Amino acid sequence: MSRAISLLLDSVKQQEENARLRYQKAVSDMNICQKNLDAINDYREVYSSELNEAGKSVMQTSTLTQYNGFINRLDQASADQAKNLKQAEGLVQRCRDEYQLLQTKRKGLEKLLEKEALEKQIAAAKAEQKMMDEAALHSHLRRTGEGF
Repeated sequence: MSRAISLLLDSVKQQEENARLRYQKAVSDMNICQKNLDAINDYREVYSSELNEAGKSVMQTSTLTQYNGFINRLDQASADQAKNLKQAEGLVQRCRDEYQLLQTKRKGLEKLLEKEALEKQIAAAKAEQKMMDEAALHSHLRRTGEGF
């Protein structure tokens, strides 16, 4: 049975490693999404400040329309990136859950193998003790002349 458990443990370890790598990649992708969102929002603030500064002087309607159009595109990009970030956060959670599940499964299989090994040690110790008891009994019987 321990051979089958060992094979299963090896498989689970590989699955766990793959899950860990997927989790790390998901976290990295989520961080990139967050940085992109922050960059878009920062750029929008800078661009809006430029619009305010430009608005203090005489500005043509077409220029104001261009500024507002670009700000609207930045707002849309920010909304899209926020949506991507939300999806990335969901993926991180799913990957974390999968990774933790496989860790638990691996630890359970390792405990099972340890228990099986301990049971074998106990059985071997009992068999050795029985053998020693029999040898001692036979030695005692030979010395006393009984039993033969």
